[in-house]
Amino acid sequence: MNNIAEAIRRMAQGGRQTVSLICTVDAVDKEARTVDCTPLDEGAPLLGVNLQANQESKFGVVVYPRVGSYVVVGFVADGSAGIVLMTDDIESIEIVVSDKTSRVLIDEERVRIDVDQETSAELTKDGVVFNGGSLRGLVKIAELEDNLNQLKTYVETLKSATSSGIKAVGVSTAANGPAGATAFDGAMASASISFKNMENEKVKQ
Repeated sequence: MNNIAEAIRRMAQGGRQTVSLICTVDAVDKEARTVDCTPLDEGAPLLGVNLQANQESKFGVVVYPRVGSYVVVGFVADGSAGIVLMTDDIESIEIVVSDKTSRVLIDEERVRIDVDQETSAELTKDGVVFNGGSLRGLVKIAELEDNLNQLKTYVETLKSATSSGIKAVGVSTAANGPAGATAFDGAMASASISFKNMENEKVKQ
């Protein structure tokens, strides 16, 4: 904040004029948070134009323009650097509060939020991934209920078939006789379990 205030103070001093130029972006340096660009008036290329007020800081909001897009560069008339004031086409946006708090990255493919090294969320066209997705997808409640109901029905049928098979053996008849097996197989003929996929691969945790 002090850097911004100081810059405004210098620009407002008597006899100092501010100048702005419309330029096309030639290169973007995300590490240095600068761009190289060429004015539309065919003036000399501007190198290392700042994307944020304090280039010594790794925090704040930085908008990265796309190479080939237009930007408006402003600087004090006798200044040497300059800063990008407006952008035409954005490639990505980075928001960093501090090195110990939240970081947000937005680009064409994703929106990623990091709260710390263990807590994160990433949204892409493929879905949402929390904390790296090591626990795989969230459970689909509807499929889980269907699968449990199938299992319940199968167990109940098994219980009934076992009872029918035992009763069909008859008194004083060998337990491994055909009557019990036939009754059991007949009762279980229509029973089966076919579990549905319970993993919601669009949301992973």
